[in-house]
Amino acid sequence: MPHRFRHRYPEHGRRLPTAGESYLCLGLVAGLILGCTLLGAPIQFGIVLATAAAFLMSLRLGFTWKELEEAICERIGKLCSTMLIMWMIGFLLGAMLYSGLLPMLVYYGFQIISPHRLYLSALLVCMLMSTMTGSSWSAAGTAGVACMALAHGHGANLGIMAGAVVAGSVFGDKISPMSETTNLAPACAGTDLWSHIRSQLWTTVPAVVLAAVLFAVLGLDLRTSGGALPQTAVTIMEQLDALFHWNLILLLPIAVLLVMALLKKPVVPTMFICGVLNIILGRIIQGYDLSIGFTAAVTGFTASSITPAGMVLDDKVAYILNRGGMTGMVSVILICFCGFSMTTVLTQTGFLEKAIEPMVRNLNTRWKAMLSAEVATFLVLSIGGISYVSSVFVGEAWRKPFLRNGMGKPCLSRTLEDVGTCCSSVIPWCSSAVFFATTLDVPVWGSGGFAPYTVLPFVCPLVALLLAITGVGISRISPEEQAKALAQVEEEIREEEIESFIE
Repeated sequence: MPHRFRHRYPEHGRRLPTAGESYLCLGLVAGLILGCTLLGAPIQFGIVLATAAAFLMSLRLGFTWKELEEAICERIGKLCSTMLIMWMIGFLLGAMLYSGLLPMLVYYGFQIISPHRLYLSALLVCMLMSTMTGSSWSAAGTAGVACMALAHGHGANLGIMAGAVVAGSVFGDKISPMSETTNLAPACAGTDLWSHIRSQLWTTVPAVVLAAVLFAVLGLDLRTSGGALPQTAVTIMEQLDALFHWNLILLLPIAVLLVMALLKKPVVPTMFICGVLNIILGRIIQGYDLSIGFTAAVTGFTASSITPAGMVLDDKVAYILNRGGMTGMVSVILICFCGFSMTTVLTQTGFLEKAIEPMVRNLNTRWKAMLSAEVATFLVLSIGGISYVSSVFVGEAWRKPFLRNGMGKPCLSRTLEDVGTCCSSVIPWCSSAVFFATTLDVPVWGSGGFAPYTVLPFVCPLVALLLAITGVGISRISPEEQAKALAQVEEEIREEEIESFIE
């Protein structure tokens, strides 16, 4: 069992779970979540029900609700930074609609972007935005929303467009030095940030090149005869032009956002400043009441608040404009709360650690260590619903197997993101997938779903496994470095075991 759990329960009356109890608990949790999903229940209900089942099983181990409640509160406290980002994304999106910035990007996007490059353009724009900001959510919530509006106007496949948006957004979230996951993964694996980013290029570049080719080919079907815009696009442009005034000054918040990103300023204050700037520009350039801007930032922008009397708003235009606001993020934040609560119960009681303990045994080849780490990351991610938990656990438990097989720590940290960061966008109950589905208004799977087109969650783990088999791009270490690194890990284990025993 991973070292930090061996002395967790020295108190009388509490014990670690058996393997059978752990498998039963995880099977029950997965079954309840899947069953509720198939029955059409909100994913939050399934996670809460699974958390209750895990708690009831923890009673057999001697735990009390008060102990687990304290652990849940402590764990959720660490979620605050993520929640602040979510609130600010909704705040900024509503403000950008009020100012006319997003409508202007849509309006000129129809004129500038050729239809057959629509999907590829969405991929590239979201790659740039997410790399600069370090957030896949901010990229999808701003540039991604504009791209979806263009897809509606051109009559494009919404699932493909959303797939391009998600693929581009995940790319930046995976390699940007400003990304939380990009900083968390190397910390969990015991390596430095830049070694981690360089290692990621081995899997991320082939995946995104394949994605670019795919979207370029899929976009060929969007050519229009004679180069004329579809009537839907024309209608959208006409109505947006009637509702808003266009001015290059509206691009100022984007410039501020990118400059502050380059200066590595904190994401939340940056988004807030840009949101306030959008509200000011909306008042000055559009002439709308400030109350409309304040409401848009908090509860979302509504087209009816600015539509002149007698004007019948097209459904597509309403789709573009009626969104945003801090309250629009509530469902995503609720999933994070529920997911963290469930994961806390499973990890605090030892169910999760005991269940995957056999996976770290007999890992005597590179491909076995890599495959088992990928599977473990996927399983923990599927149960927890957020990549942070899988990075923390697998980054620690698989450090020694990777080193024993001559694979450096950057290879392990890369694996955490190849699966954790990428696959969190296609597992329906993960917070990232829910955010993308809610923001882009496209389902994850099923008819019209975006998951099959995201590319990175499927290609990155496969490329990583092939690299492990061939021995290329694995951050190979010499026998001397291997011995030194293993000794360092053993020393860390002893220190943590002593601390745990004292506690």
